[in-house]
Amino acid sequence: MFARVTYVQAPEGKVEEGLNKWRQHVLPVTMAREGFTGTISMIDRNTGKALSLTLWDLEEDLVASTEAEYHMQAVQRFSEFFEGAHEPENFEVYFFGGPIFEDEAVEKYSKPVLEEQQSAG
Repeated sequence: MFARVTYVQAPEGKVEEGLNKWRQHVLPVTMAREGFTGTISMIDRNTGKALSLTLWDLEEDLVASTEAEYHMQAVQRFSEFFEGAHEPENFEVYFFGGPIFEDEAVEKYSKPVLEEQQSAG
């Protein structure tokens, strides 16, 4: 398994806008890519700093997703959120496990899922 780590900096006052754009426009396309196995998104709402970790089955899948047209379009479309960001870094995943990856934990800790469930209910 392989991972890409991307750091972004949301402009002041635009943290929620950036999160919503990522969740609505970038994440669905990323999740539909061949070899995608998961993601973890981390945010410091006070500073606007965010880290995105995407997990890929094969290194070829990770590289293909980075070079894909949708990825380049997303970077252009949301360029204001990539100011001060470093180039994404790729890693081989050495260990993946723990209770956080069980279905109940995914539901408990996935804010977008919970927010969508609450707004639907």
